[in-house]
Amino acid sequence: MKKMIWTAGAVVILYQLVKAFVKSTMKLFETIPVIKGLFNITFIENRGIAFGIFGQGNEFVKRWLLLLVVAAAMLVIIVYWFLNYTDALIYNISCGLILGGAFGNFIDRLLMGYVVDFIEVGYGKWSFPVFNLADSAVTCGVILFAWFTLFHKEVPLNASHTS
Repeated sequence: MKKMIWTAGAVVILYQLVKAFVKSTMKLFETIPVIKGLFNITFIENRGIAFGIFGQGNEFVKRWLLLLVVAAAMLVIIVYWFLNYTDALIYNISCGLILGGAFGNFIDRLLMGYVVDFIEVGYGKWSFPVFNLADSAVTCGVILFAWFTLFHKEVPLNASHTS
């Protein structure tokens, strides 16, 4: 249990620290090239869902609807983790990454009504939508979870709960 909680906590704290640094040292829409043509730090406020999708619309409804969806997703992750508990490190880390990333973005939406995105990658004229560390944690957690589920000998399906 500690591995999952520590991982989730580390993600939330790291994201909040980096976000605070970006907000305090950059202007909105400012870009700082890190690796020219490949990687930039670009400060944006994302009022939509992933990658700014549905960024337009009623702010109040969208904010609370997204908070409700993320809260439900976090609850599902926690319940699934408890019901299928195993001591496997990859399982606990992956669940912690997903939960920590979701909670990091949840905090922003709750307190500010948007998330702060700042990681921009691309090459030439192609650019991936700007994202943040919490998004990265969710993505890495889902990939690790899928790998664990597909290739680990002890797939967590109603495993005994021993925390």
